[in-house]
Amino acid sequence: MSNTKTVELKHPIPVPKEGGGIVEVNKLELGRLKAKHLRLLPEDFMKNDGILSPKDILPLLAGLSNLPESSIDEIDMEDLSEVAEALQVFLETSLETGKK
Repeated sequence: MSNTKTVELKHPIPVPKEGGGIVEVNKLELGRLKAKHLRLLPEDFMKNDGILSPKDILPLLAGLSNLPESSIDEIDMEDLSEVAEALQVFLETSLETGKK
């Protein structure tokens, strides 16, 4: 399995640069799911067959992409469905690798 999943955005989002300023980003690099990201999942995640509500997606996207939530908040609705789909597939794949 790849270490990252890249999602191209049709509408760039503003991301603060280290040291000040803003850069427009037109793709999200989602990293592998790590133990620390489990804190970002809702308590009923496994009971709901791994389905995330829209409000639960945003903090997880911020964690997996290493971007601030303020930047994730700017994802255009046209891009959000593709990002959410990639996130769901990525989550399922990551969780499956841990099964024995």
